[in-house]
Amino acid sequence: MPLKTGYYYIQNREQYLGHSDEEPVIPQRVIVLPGGVQAPKWYVEEVGDGQYTITIDKARTRAVQDKVFAVTDLGPPPEVWYIIPDERGGENSYVITTEERYKGWVAPEAPEDQIMCQELIVGPSFPPFYPPNETFQFSRVW
Repeated sequence: MPLKTGYYYIQNREQYLGHSDEEPVIPQRVIVLPGGVQAPKWYVEEVGDGQYTITIDKARTRAVQDKVFAVTDLGPPPEVWYIIPDERGGENSYVITTEERYKGWVAPEAPEDQIMCQELIVGPSFPPFYPPNETFQFSRVW
């Protein structure tokens, strides 16, 4: 089911995503948070058919050199991402891809490591199979 514009918590393998808080504050790394950390709210805005912008604390997400950052300075508009339902991953499970759709968000194994924007591994099946580190769970914040 397509996402509706609004606030969400985003997880990968039961770990929440957030942004780093190191200085300087621009840009900040999008990371997997360690356990026990308060989950931040992400604003997901639909801008087209399956196309979205994703922001956190008013910082726009962008891929920079194969890494995902939350950019807080003035500059280009937010990157447009495709958020594709992952039929095999269960309810509220999605894959986040670039406009070209062959690269997407890939979560690291360790907390506090950065989300990468890399070529996706897609299993040859119908519906397609994505590894767990390429699927993200979106939980609506009401």
